[in-house]
Amino acid sequence: MTAAGGRRYSVDVYAASTFDAAHLFVAHAKADPRNGIPKPTVNSDFEVVLDGHVYRVSGKSLQRWIQKEREERRGPAAFVFSRRPTL
Repeated sequence: MTAAGGRRYSVDVYAASTFDAAHLFVAHAKADPRNGIPKPTVNSDFEVVLDGHVYRVSGKSLQRWIQKEREERRGPAAFVFSRRPTL
């Protein structure tokens, strides 16, 4: 994620998709305010790097993806996913 002042923040994650990676970053950023990462918002933009390619995820599209996943998932996966924060 790039903050308003141009400073970049990154976290290494193991994710199933680019949206999942961005969502895990949000969860990490909001988990502990002492980690120094500013809290992402729907106006934040995320860059996910995979095998040397950069994929961009906007905060608005990430928020839509989170809502869709929460509606569609069932069972234990839905419970675990619902514990992650939203933007």
